[in-house]
Amino acid sequence: EPIQLLLPVGRLRWHAVPVSAEEKLLETTFSLHHKFPANDCKLLLRETTRAIAEKDGAIFRILDLGWRHTAQPVNKSGVGQFHYCRWYVMSWGGPPLVVKELNETLKYSTGVLRYMTVKIRGPKDVYRNRSTFYPVLKPSQRIAPPLMHHTPMN
Repeated sequence: EPIQLLLPVGRLRWHAVPVSAEEKLLETTFSLHHKFPANDCKLLLRETTRAIAEKDGAIFRILDLGWRHTAQPVNKSGVGQFHYCRWYVMSWGGPPLVVKELNETLKYSTGVLRYMTVKIRGPKDVYRNRSTFYPVLKPSQRIAPPLMHHTPMN
């Protein structure tokens, strides 16, 4: 019997995706460096989707998260040292053999700095964009207590 996975479509909307019991639900995150040409980036995305589709897998979404700084410099031997890269998140499902082929594709690509594939166990495991960078507090809430060591100025 097929189960349903809820994927976020917008901030408040979800889309139900039917998945068979033998299929694994996965999410792959990978980063590309700035020296990697745009045409090669398109070819890499096409190659990863082909690897999944040929093994009877399904791609639910591909998110382009854009250019972001890394927490630490990333060294790629023979290419250079990078402090920022372009991030992609791909949600997909397929048999276990697809994971190995997809990881091989990303491992031997010269443009990929880092990649990670994780299993989705529930809706909370799916990547969702943050609605805001700063925490939203009610006016009555405070992050820190008021400063008491200062004397008020009149």
